[in-house]
Amino acid sequence: MKTKYTKFVIASGFFALLGMFFIVFGIVINEFKLLSKENVGFFPHNQQFSIERSEKIRFGTVRSFSIDGKAAETIPILTYHRIIEKSEIKKRHYINGDINSMIVLKEDFEKQMDYLHENDYVTLTLNELYLFLTNEIEIPEKSVVLTFDDGYKDNFVEAYPILKKHDFNAVNFIITGAITKKVYPFTPEHVQYFSLKELNKGSDVFEYQSHTYSYHRREKNSHSQSESFLYTRTNEQVYEDIEISIHHLNGENFAFAYPYGEYLPSTIEIVKDLGFKMAFTVENRVATREDHIYEIPRYSVLYKTTFKEFKEYVGN
Repeated sequence: MKTKYTKFVIASGFFALLGMFFIVFGIVINEFKLLSKENVGFFPHNQQFSIERSEKIRFGTVRSFSIDGKAAETIPILTYHRIIEKSEIKKRHYINGDINSMIVLKEDFEKQMDYLHENDYVTLTLNELYLFLTNEIEIPEKSVVLTFDDGYKDNFVEAYPILKKHDFNAVNFIITGAITKKVYPFTPEHVQYFSLKELNKGSDVFEYQSHTYSYHRREKNSHSQSESFLYTRTNEQVYEDIEISIHHLNGENFAFAYPYGEYLPSTIEIVKDLGFKMAFTVENRVATREDHIYEIPRYSVLYKTTFKEFKEYVGN
């Protein structure tokens, strides 16, 4: 017969195993939080995207700018995240009663891009920006750099046609692990990311660079404070994650964008060691030639950014 003690041991073991299951399950759930509903997991480590660059934005290609009057001394760099049409805004897009600040209405985005076009702004490629910041070329006073973070599907569906209409260049810093192999129907109510096919279709406007493989996430530190994975993980783990993203991008390592704009001195060293020429943070001011090449500031264009503020960002 089983003694009470034996039953207790068996029961304890069962609950211990059950507890371990829930801990592991919780870790797995946290691991997949950034993924869209159609993802079954992160994009495989050992595969590549095979993106064909357009001739217009191939590295090494630098336009010969006509400088009428004064050349630019600074450069505004704008950052966008999600672009959603006003009629598609749903309850899911609200956080604590307010629309998610990272959303920019398509109507506002189009107005901003129309303004740049009508006022003869030049949208620089990454290589042109780098050469300007390193004092190797001059650029027109009305120059701007357009960047998008994370690689959301709405960037292709909503923003891409507007950018293409104006023949604008832009950079998309993508979380490479979130890219999908299959093209799914666009459902703006949900978080979705580029598919491989959409990456290629958009490559005549977008340059694609790393925003990590799967480390665009936060977790609690030892003080129960939320911090970026670039803070909480070891240097070796951070190096490996970003290295995987470079592999996905067929070795592209020209520029890196720090998730949440957060980084440590060790992060800069990792980015340097991986061969990146420059890196971007988030700081609402223009970039200058005096800025550290691995700490380039960018303006965040948000839901509440007014048209007046936008014009001030680009210098008017």
